[in-house]
This record gives sequence, structure tokens and C-alpha cells, in this order.
Amino acid sequence: MKKVTIKDVAQEAGVSTSTVSQYLNGRYHYMGEETKERVAEAVEALGYRPNYMARNLKSASTKTIGIIVSNILHHFAVSVTRKIEDYCDRDGYNLIICNADDDPKKERKYIDGLLEKQVDGLIIMPTRGNDDLYRKLAAQQFPIVFIDRYVENIDIPAFKLDNHHAISLAVDYLKGRGAETFYYIGASDDMSLTPRIERLAAFREIVGKMGVPHHVITATNESLYEKVEAEFKSGEAASVVLANDFALMAFLKYANNHDLDLETNNHLVAIDDLPLAGVYRPEITTIAQPIDEIAEEAYRNVMGSLQNEAPRKYPIYNFKGEIMER
Repeated sequence: MKKVTIKDVAQEAGVSTSTVSQYLNGRYHYMGEETKERVAEAVEALGYRPNYMARNLKSASTKTIGIIVSNILHHFAVSVTRKIEDYCDRDGYNLIICNADDDPKKERKYIDGLLEKQVDGLIIMPTRGNDDLYRKLAAQQFPIVFIDRYVENIDIPAFKLDNHHAISLAVDYLKGRGAETFYYIGASDDMSLTPRIERLAAFREIVGKMGVPHHVITATNESLYEKVEAEFKSGEAASVVLANDFALMAFLKYANNHDLDLETNNHLVAIDDLPLAGVYRPEITTIAQPIDEIAEEAYRNVMGSLQNEAPRKYPIYNFKGEIMER
């Protein structure tokens, strides 16, 4: 069978080979819609498949972005990855998704593997175990950004929730609801990860200034339920700030097992707008992360770096969440 070439596509569509080339590389914004459709139809009709290896050798681009999430089970990780995949698809890029499980060794393995595959850029939720590698990539001006977390003294932009503001929204909502005490329930901050440190520090600062009794319950995701069982005092009215979706699930399991009143005596606010919050009875108030903004700005920064449209910067971009009262 004769191999279909770009010249064949051009003849079929009635356009120049240059126009077909521009289309295949995603640079068709200047084309009329009719021209674009003719080229697309010709590509489909002839079954043309671009020689990506040859194109990549010429352009030094694989049209591929890598994203390494901390834990794919988190609602935030899934949602932000989904949005970034939309942007990649729109712009003709492929997205390789890796799950580090908050394990620095896995993260390093994935970073090395993605670099071997010559990805054009990286989007990472850093584990904080590979600072030396982050610094090397930053020094090389490799297109890379962090999301959800940042690493101090490393020249890599970070796009994340304003955690202090999120906790403020949660505590303000819970004020005046007759609680005898406040609880913070979340993941352990042993790994010095940004959301864990900032959310816990904000809770202690804000509730401490209120002068009300408060308790902190933290543990690994796997052992958090047992820690709640051991330390939550179900006999008193409580306002509970749940630091993430894992904390929400652990506490709801506890509430179900102990027939806890979540309407009159106990009130909850969870960080991350998990879909079940709107269907659980009673419904649960949440703080929704601005996922669209975080994903769009992180992706835009990587692409800007690829196209030399923006100089390397080291700001931390904080995005404010929104309370979803229920």
C-alpha cells in the first residue's frame, strides 16, 4: 500500500502543503473554517498519519506535557488533571499522567522517565523529597510549574489555593452555631506539604484568637479514622473543619457509626467541594477550590515558557476558594 503523504492531503483538500503543515501543527487560527474543514476531511478520508518522530526531531518538540499528581484519589488531583487535559487536547498536546502517592522515590522515577521521553513541560504537585532535582530543572529553565504546593527558595512558579482564606471562610461560617468547641481534622503535616502546614497553621491562628476550646486531630490518610475514634468527643457540640476529602470521608464514617447529629449539635465544613457533599443527608457545606483558574494559569505558564512568551518568575499564585453553603 502506497504511503499517504502530506502532498496527497494537500491535493485532496485543494490547498498548499504549507497549509496542511500548519493545520497538523495546530496553527490554524488564521484559516477560514471552510479550509480547516477541508483539510480535516482530507486527513480523515486518506487515513493520513503524521510521522511524529520525524517532526519531533525537526522541531525538538514531542507535543507532550507530563503531570505528576500527589495522590490520584484526591478530588482536587482528578479535577485539575481533567481540566489540564482539556487544554492539552485543545492545543494538540498529549498529556501523560503519573501518580506519585506522595512518595519522593516514585516522583523522581516519574520525573526521570518523563524527561527521557522528552516531554515539553512538567506540572507537578511536589512531594518535597526531590528539591535537588527541582533546582536543577529550574536552573536549566525547563518549563515546569507546581500546583497545590510550593517549595521555598526554588525558582519554580506555584499555583495553589489561598489556604488561610479557605480556613477563614470555614471558621466564619461555623461561628455562632452554638458549638462548645472547634475541631480540625486532617492529614499529618510530617511531610511538610504546603496545604497541610498552611491549613493547620491558619486554623490554630484564627481559632486561637477567638479564645474558644479547640482540638487538632491529624494522622495519615490510612489511620485517620482510628485517630478520630480515639480523640473526637461526641458528647459535646462541635464545629468541625475537615482539611480535605479524605478527612471528610473518615469523619462521615465515624458519624455514621456513632449516629452523630450533624444538623443540630455538630456542624461541618470541608475543604474541596466533593460531589457527595450535595447528596449526603444532611448536605455538607464545603469550600470549593478554584480548579479552573489554577489549572488554566498553571498550563498557561508552562506554554508561555515553551514559547518564550514570559520570563521565568518565582511568585506564588494564591487563588481564593468559595464557600458552598448547604
